[in-house]
Amino acid sequence: MMFWNVLLNENSKILNRKLFWVEIVLLVLIVVGLLLALYITVETDRNGEGLLAGERSMLLETLTWPAAWGNVIRFVGWDGFGPIFLIILVGAVAGQEYTWKTMNISLTHGIPRPLLLIAKLTALLAAGMIIVLAAVAAGGITTGVFSTLINGTLNLNQFDLLKVSMSFARAVYTLLPYGCLTLLLAVASRSTVLAISGGLLYVVVLESLITSGAGMLGERVAQWALYLPGGLANSLLALNNASLGMESSSQLSMIAPLYAGVGIAVWSLLFLGLSLIIFQRQDFAN
Repeated sequence: MMFWNVLLNENSKILNRKLFWVEIVLLVLIVVGLLLALYITVETDRNGEGLLAGERSMLLETLTWPAAWGNVIRFVGWDGFGPIFLIILVGAVAGQEYTWKTMNISLTHGIPRPLLLIAKLTALLAAGMIIVLAAVAAGGITTGVFSTLINGTLNLNQFDLLKVSMSFARAVYTLLPYGCLTLLLAVASRSTVLAISGGLLYVVVLESLITSGAGMLGERVAQWALYLPGGLANSLLALNNASLGMESSSQLSMIAPLYAGVGIAVWSLLFLGLSLIIFQRQDFAN
């Protein structure tokens, strides 16, 4: 009961933050804007003069159901905008807790430290899921309109709710290590700036370079890269590629999706465990 009450309190604090709503609007605009740009590209080249036949066919598939759902989910998944938005949300909220000293208020009410931190992370991850869900829903509606305009009709039989839901769940699951890593950085540094910059540096620079250039860095590095959160996410999301008819955008080899899912959980628990150890030993007296 205490955990539920703390979770509700953390949820209400996040929902009252402008950042949460700004991220929803911004990610929706990005996804819809990208799809609109692709549609304009296709429509302005109806005669096939600027695009190759293969390119035009690929863009049409991206914009129309059922494959469009896979591409929309990819926009917010591991290799899209999802990690960036989650890192900013977690880093800003968790880091500001130290600046505003709201942690102190919660702890003085007798809330156990592990319970408080886990509730806070749960609320942040739930908020992140809502943000990407809004973007996927907007993208699905947009591609539904484009499917009607391009094909003349929208065949609802092409929409498989179970496959789309499972693909979305897998995409959200791959974001967990990045949320936990950012929480660890926020707790360890007590800084919003360091938490966000550290998380973005890892996912945008370090991990992107390793996962995209692992083959050029040698066989051993390529093998290790498979077990980074990004490499594991790539392996798990291969199920999305298969079920929704997408092509893989990564040149990495893959491991079994089941092992990839376990690996993602291990990374997330490792980051969370380190956060709990540091948080448990922190002095909030000053």
